[in-house]
Amino acid sequence: MRALLDARYGNMPDATSEDCERMIENVRRQTTATILELSPDPALTDLFLLETDALNLKILIKARLLGSAEPLFVEGGLFTRDQLAAMTEAQSYGDLPQAMADALNELEKKLKIQAEPQLVSVMVDYGYLKHCLLTSADAKDPFVKQYFAALCDFDNVITFFRMRAMGAQKEDLKEMLLPSAGVKAQSLIEAYELSAETLTRALSGSVAKSALQEGLNRMLVSGNISTLEKARDDYLLSLVNGHRHEVMTIFPIVGYLLARDRESKAVRLILTVKRNGLDDGVITERLRELYG
Repeated sequence: MRALLDARYGNMPDATSEDCERMIENVRRQTTATILELSPDPALTDLFLLETDALNLKILIKARLLGSAEPLFVEGGLFTRDQLAAMTEAQSYGDLPQAMADALNELEKKLKIQAEPQLVSVMVDYGYLKHCLLTSADAKDPFVKQYFAALCDFDNVITFFRMRAMGAQKEDLKEMLLPSAGVKAQSLIEAYELSAETLTRALSGSVAKSALQEGLNRMLVSGNISTLEKARDDYLLSLVNGHRHEVMTIFPIVGYLLARDRESKAVRLILTVKRNGLDDGVITERLRELYG
């Protein structure tokens, strides 16, 4: 806590340990304001900020299903708490990008039949990433298209292994997958009941095939899916790292956002470990390589 105060983290010089979450949210709010002010291409940088709105939509819809009165709200998106709360309460999503609105409207129809919280995460993420793929497809800079294509590929492979670990049936996998980029849904479904090594052919169409294969190999050795998640995060950050000094592009802006996002996650992780008296080795295991 002293280190955070000395670094003026969150601009709360009189903060106590009870204010840690407020400090983190202050930083996220400030980061968003900076990006909105400085971005040379708001249509593209908005894609990255919209991820937080997708998270908040999931939280708000699940809270509505479960009857929670005061759901968590994460700062750093394009929409305010009141705006998103009004959407979810009215079940009307016309202010969102079209792909997201379509996915949310379809979700609400399904929730009327069966209130399944897991469905919320899948369909909100699907709509968000479909919007990102559609928007980035027309971008002049290939970086954004590569970023979101790789994100979809990694997340679908991670879902593949999580479903297998749960003992889910092959038929269930299709309903859990995000939009396909280089790794096609049918290829994953066909490989579902085969050995993990057979995934190599499915990964060959991905823009991130080498990083995916390396992450898969490490996961097979460690037996831990979080190894593949780390490979995803490090690959996505590497796309920015090599270009962060190109000041007339969105690279420094996106790099700044990703750095702040990792920083907030790192701060939250360290505080959680300290509060609960866990071994410091947990911090080393979970922290991602910071942008710098």
